[in-house]
Amino acid sequence: MPHPSPDEGWERRFVADAARARDALALYASAGFEVRAEPAEPQDFDAGCDSCALAKSGMFQVIYTRRATRAARSEP
Repeated sequence: MPHPSPDEGWERRFVADAARARDALALYASAGFEVRAEPAEPQDFDAGCDSCALAKSGMFQVIYTRRATRAARSEP
């Protein structure tokens, strides 16, 4: 799945491991944001991370947020 587009209001926040991603998703959602976590790809890391096995392991996610739309806020 492609990363969310800024044209659709999504803002890239940061890259996190799975545990921190879960925490961030809950925190941003409780603050009223729509949130998404997408698997991190090589281009999501700085050049200095190219040789890091953890960065290549697929264990990281990119967190995206956007202001909740009126429809999303009214859903149960």
